[in-house]
Amino acid sequence: MLGPQPLTPEPTLARLPRRIAASRGLRLILAVGVSALLLLQLLEALGGPAGVQARFGWGAALLIVPAQVVVSVSPVPGELVAVLNVAIYGLWAGAALCWLGWMGAAFLQYGLARRTARDLVGPDPERLPAWLRRLPANHPAFLILARFLPFGAHIVNTTAGARGVRLRRFAWTSALALAPMCLLFASIARGVLALP
Repeated sequence: MLGPQPLTPEPTLARLPRRIAASRGLRLILAVGVSALLLLQLLEALGGPAGVQARFGWGAALLIVPAQVVVSVSPVPGELVAVLNVAIYGLWAGAALCWLGWMGAAFLQYGLARRTARDLVGPDPERLPAWLRRLPANHPAFLILARFLPFGAHIVNTTAGARGVRLRRFAWTSALALAPMCLLFASIARGVLALP
């Protein structure tokens, strides 16, 4: 028969390289990583906490908090930037600014994971890897307690985004989990900064 042949869909794995190349989410992740490195170089060029405070005064938070958001999403530890908040603003204001930066990072990472999952596997959550589907991503205990594990924030943020956890649930569990972590971090950073 010489007529048009029915098209057979390509297997999902065969389309994966094209999906990766076309993924806006992956391009955004790459842009965030490069931005993180550039922001760290900028903060270092400004002279660290003393230089940032001397140049921007109390407005330094307008530079430091967005830098903390971007750096925290990247593989570089966000604590490197968060310590600037404590050095400049003290324990309580520094802890509050750390919380604001890490909340921003949580939302950014959640959004990037949500977008990238849609780009790579489409809207059907059943096409996600089995190990990712097994994580209890919608349970508040997972969303709160897993943050206390090493790399826990990255695990929670990306799992919640990829699995499509409701934004409201993600927001309140993130806010609750990050509050004590930020106070603990600010306390430790203040103590370390006070060392001779």
